Amino acid sequence: MIKYKVLFVVSLLSSITMLSACAPVLIGSAAVTGAAVATDRRSVGSVANDNLIETKASLHLGQTELSSSHITTTSYDGNVLLTGEVGTEDDKAKVTEIIKSINEVKEVYNELEVAENASLTTRMNDSITASKIRAALLDDSQVTLTSLKVVVDRGTAYLIGAVTQEEADRIAKIASEVPGVTKVVCLFTILSQDELDKRLLMKNDDSQGSNSSNPENSQGQEENTQVTQ
Repeated sequence: MIKYKVLFVVSLLSSITMLSACAPVLIGSAAVTGAAVATDRRSVGSVANDNLIETKASLHLGQTELSSSHITTTSYDGNVLLTGEVGTEDDKAKVTEIIKSINEVKEVYNELEVAENASLTTRMNDSITASKIRAALLDDSQVTLTSLKVVVDRGTAYLIGAVTQEEADRIAKIASEVPGVTKVVCLFTILSQDELDKRLLMKNDDSQGSNSSNPENSQGQEENTQVTQ
């Protein structure tokens, strides 16, 4: 079953942590490497903001009294996905308000379940499934893996990122066919081809500007060009 929650806007392994009996366990998405940032459709500033959002979310929720819970926070372009478990509906609503209070946050998708914390085995299986989804997407030449983040919770695959409608359909289909996936929820910012081209052009201009402002980087580029020729 594929469920779409699509944002129309202009504009990679989950950690496994043992549960605490009282305090919430907070997990952010995987850190982005330098190579990934270079191919990411987000600006460098947006990547930094997403990392800041996840850090602030962990700090704020860690200081909040919640019943036994396990919360994963994933941010892409300021849109935040919350997955995991909380003890009560009041806790679920409280978490939404806390995340909304973070200045950099645009939208909150609260997919938290009011339930007992999932077992470590379940989380490990989810992590393996998420890895399989990423591998399947990486094998597809028509998909850019850095255009999205993948989170799997209790067999449900959550996909959040910035893609075209054609990419969204393809990504959802690939994810749905991975063993262990019971449902796919797409939380994409849908871009037209023109909007995507503008993003990539701006990213390329930013990269060139950064290199030209650094004499060492500029010299390295010239040397690489000469070797290639």
